[in-house]
Amino acid sequence: MIDAKTSDRGAPQSVSPDGKVLLFGLGDIFAFPLTGEREPTPYLQTPGAEDDAAFSPDGRWVAYRSEESGRPEIYVQGFPERRGEWLVSSAGGRSPRWRSDGQELYWVGLDDTSMAASVQLQTDGVRVGRTEPLFRLPAPGLVAAFQPSCDGRFLAREPEGGQPPDRPMVVIQNWAAGLAK
Repeated sequence: MIDAKTSDRGAPQSVSPDGKVLLFGLGDIFAFPLTGEREPTPYLQTPGAEDDAAFSPDGRWVAYRSEESGRPEIYVQGFPERRGEWLVSSAGGRSPRWRSDGQELYWVGLDDTSMAASVQLQTDGVRVGRTEPLFRLPAPGLVAAFQPSCDGRFLAREPEGGQPPDRPMVVIQNWAAGLAK
């Protein structure tokens, strides 16, 4: 259980691929072990706000949003040790998401366009490739409004009938079965 001293510091953001660590926070990012002592520790605390943490598929890297530069940008750092800091976005961003093989990172730009950059995760650091826009999200301004799927497609939240985004979200279960028809 997350104790009272840190429970007001945000919501869960990402679970490590091995299921042993939860990243959570709001303004700062904390690591919470899901086994053993279960004592949260600061992962990233700077004068700027950090949020939107996402583990890489191999669990050795964390992508996150930081406002330390004065505007929200996407960065990657090592995990569990914070080694290096690599800027991925160049024009602002939020909600980073990894491709399932860890070779590409996606995020939402400040204009609600989904963005992508190839990344090479190496033992000595991260090499960021070219950044390119993918598509404009159908529900502007929504946090975490998209998720890449394992087959290269994207799932995105879209308001039903053009309704404002503050309407309830409709969840369609067993949607894959409908594709076969």
